[in-house]
Amino acid sequence: MTLSAAVRLALVSLALALVACGKEETQNRGATGSTAKAAGGALQLADASRKFLLIEAVGTSTGEQGRNYFGRTAFRPKALSAVTAPFPGRIAAVRVEPGQRVKAGATLFVIDSADVLTLRTSLSQARLKVRLADEVLARQNEMVKRGVGLEVERFEAEMKAREAKGELERAERNAALAGGGEGTQVQVRAPVEGVVVAVKAAPGATVQPGGEPLVEIGDPAGLWVVADAPEGETAQLAKAARAEVAISALNVTLPGRIAGIAPKSDAETRRTPFYVQLEQPPAELRAGLLVRVTVFVAGAEGEIWLPVSAVLLKDGSRRVVYVEDPSGRFIARDVDVGDQRAGRVRIIKGLQPGERVVMRGGLLVDREAEQLL
Repeated sequence: MTLSAAVRLALVSLALALVACGKEETQNRGATGSTAKAAGGALQLADASRKFLLIEAVGTSTGEQGRNYFGRTAFRPKALSAVTAPFPGRIAAVRVEPGQRVKAGATLFVIDSADVLTLRTSLSQARLKVRLADEVLARQNEMVKRGVGLEVERFEAEMKAREAKGELERAERNAALAGGGEGTQVQVRAPVEGVVVAVKAAPGATVQPGGEPLVEIGDPAGLWVVADAPEGETAQLAKAARAEVAISALNVTLPGRIAGIAPKSDAETRRTPFYVQLEQPPAELRAGLLVRVTVFVAGAEGEIWLPVSAVLLKDGSRRVVYVEDPSGRFIARDVDVGDQRAGRVRIIKGLQPGERVVMRGGLLVDREAEQLL
């Protein structure tokens, strides 16, 4: 081997040795400056990074827990009256507007109907028939009393008088549907006192009995809140101690109580409606206002809640938290999570009270994970 070849070989060997030393130094520096893997898959975090973690022992929740839902104000079914056309015809006039307060018996709209004229004509004819039948019966009674009349004729007159009175009673009941007045017009009146919610009647429109409601009247005292919750939370709603309803449009928060829960869930959204009765509804309350309902439920014994920042997402679907073992190492623990509220998440399975968990800063421990929220 020539001298120059030997020198080149020595230089190459020296360079390889320096590169190997550099890699070892880099690995050692990384192991002491950030996270290093220990035996059994546990992670060891450098002291300089630990100060950025919040590690606390897991406790159980025993106090009252508030859960938020969104809803709207609405009339109870019994507090909403739908007024339809009692007779076929055309609308001659509309006397109310949406938002107007009306008394029971106030005229809502007027219908021009030939059927009404027929009923009123039948009533007049029935009254005339009764008067004539009574006159005939009185004359037959007088003739029998004088001995010049026949009992069979008197009896026949009595039967006709009874028939006439029966027809009059039927005519009066039918005409009562049209109310007082004469001719073809009938005034449709409010059945209850309240606020006009909707008016679909329009002058000149043709209407039929049993059609769509022409006027809707709501009782302000019958307003409540309709909200919906995930179907898995309805059991807790049934145990709710109290509720609060925040109405941003009125800038108020009102106390309330759960008045009922719907017996079935929506097939598409899998959410269940529930109803809140306000204890002191304000006078300016109206239907259709958006609200936020906070339902307060006593926490179940042994229920565990963690900050959302404590739960990390791995591999796209795994929910994990990092538990600190007695030696100070961190072990990934798979957990099942439940509902979330107010920045906290319920842990259904995977943790025991007393275990020390990384509540904040978990991404420093596992940089391959993602924050749950």
